[in-house]
Parts: sequence; C-alpha cells; structure tokens
Amino acid sequence: MAREIRNPEPIVVQLGEENKNQKMADIKYIVPFTLKWEGGLANAKTDTASKNPSPWNWTDPKTKVTAPAHTNKGVTYAAFKSAADKYGFANTQDNFFKMPDDIWLKITKGGYWDKLNMDAVKSQAVANVIFSWQWGSGYAWVPRVSKYLATKGISWTGGNWVGKSFKVAGDFNQISTKLNELISKVGEKQAVDDLLQQKKEFLLSLSQAPTGPNPNGVYTKGWLNRLADLQKYNYSLLGQSVTNSINSTINDINTTTEVVKKNPMKIALLLAATIVGIVLLNKALKKQK
Repeated sequence: MAREIRNPEPIVVQLGEENKNQKMADIKYIVPFTLKWEGGLANAKTDTASKNPSPWNWTDPKTKVTAPAHTNKGVTYAAFKSAADKYGFANTQDNFFKMPDDIWLKITKGGYWDKLNMDAVKSQAVANVIFSWQWGSGYAWVPRVSKYLATKGISWTGGNWVGKSFKVAGDFNQISTKLNELISKVGEKQAVDDLLQQKKEFLLSLSQAPTGPNPNGVYTKGWLNRLADLQKYNYSLLGQSVTNSINSTINDINTTTEVVKKNPMKIALLLAATIVGIVLLNKALKKQK
C-alpha cells in the first residue's frame, strides 16, 4: 500500500471484550489492523517513498522490476534509517529487508503513536484514525484537523507547512487533550465519523498528476477501501454493550405489550420491570459518555 503523502521520518493481539470498555487508547489494538493492510518490501516508482530509497536493490516477484527497495511493512527507508540510532538497532540490509517485529514496533510506537500521545486519548477508535493518518501521510493531516476542530470551538494549531517542510507548533503535543475535548463535545461516534470524513476528503484532494502522490488516481481505490475497513473496525469498538442493551430493552417493551394484552393481571409487575430496566440503561449510557 502506497504512502498517502509526505512520509516523515508484528504484534498480533486479539481484541477481547474487556477492551470495548477501556478508558484509554492502546497501540496494541491498532497494530493488527495496520499490519493487515501493509505489504512487505516495495520498490514502486509511483510511491512517494521512492524519492528516498534504500541503497539496496530488490526484485519485485510480481512486476519483475529490480530497483532500490524503499518501504517494508509500511515503514519507509527514511523512517527506518532515522530511527536506527534512536532506538538502538543497526541500519543494515538484513534488518530492513527482514524488518523484525521488535524493530517494526519500536519505529511504529516511538515514531508515530507516542509522538501523538495517543495513550492519553479516551477513545480507541478516535486514536486509530489519527494514528493511521499520521502513519500514511505524515503531518499532512494537521492543517485539516486544525480547521475542523475550530468549527467545534476547539483551538489547536498543530503546525504549518513551510515550503516542503512541516514546522511543529508549540501546541502540537496537546492533540490528545483536544481530541478528548472533541469527544466530550460531540460524542465518540460523531468524532470518529467526522475525522474519517475529513481523511476521506483529504485523500480525494491529493494530486493525481503524473508526478503527484496519487499518479492518475492509481491509489484511490486502495486508500478508500482501507479507510472503509478502518471505519468498520472502529465501529466494532463503539459501545456494543450499550447498543445491545437498547435493542434488548426495545424487544422487552414489545414483548411486554403482547403479554399484557393476553394477561391484564401482570400489568403492574411487567411495567415495574420495564421501568427498572430503562433506569439502569440510562445509568449505563451516562457512564459511556
């Protein structure tokens, strides 16, 4: 999968029921999704990462093209090289071509997740969107998210592009705080939907010129399929227990109506049970907010 634009510099965990009610985001729940969509070595010239390839040639078994490899498991050589000294691994062909899980995770967590302070976000689904955007597009998401947050009365600059370089603003590390503020204002699902829509519009806005990040639209379908899959995965994390409770209550009310018609003597007991159920549901909903 090609990088979306401006790339800056596995652990497989099955999602358990306990995570659906977790308070803070955790990288281990986005790792399997990320690896699912990332391929192995790549040397395609149409990818923006080809501008800074590794010094080692690799032959793509599908295209039969031999050229310097520039990406492995979604990690560009530029990111790999800059992370080597920082995270204590050697910048070698063997490490880049094999991309051991421990090296991949050090780069992914330290260079992306932790840089955004996603551990402090109170929604796994919201953190997934921002992490995935940074992963695929570098800092290109910042101006768009900054403008979107402003429409919700949330002030955050994040940074700006100066030519081809991104200059981080002093409030960049407040992104997790601002995302939590967004969640409090509009609700978790609305925040996820809005951010996904912002990313979709961003992807569709990328240049399809022959020398652009999406030459002749070659990557559009893949990017949108991945975004749709991310939406599906995020929805699986959003309040399933609450939704099931609501559906259960509705079914109980419908059942109660039929029973009352057949046996008027049970009206009082069934009505009391329904009221108790609704009270408990309201309490559960308040805890989810």
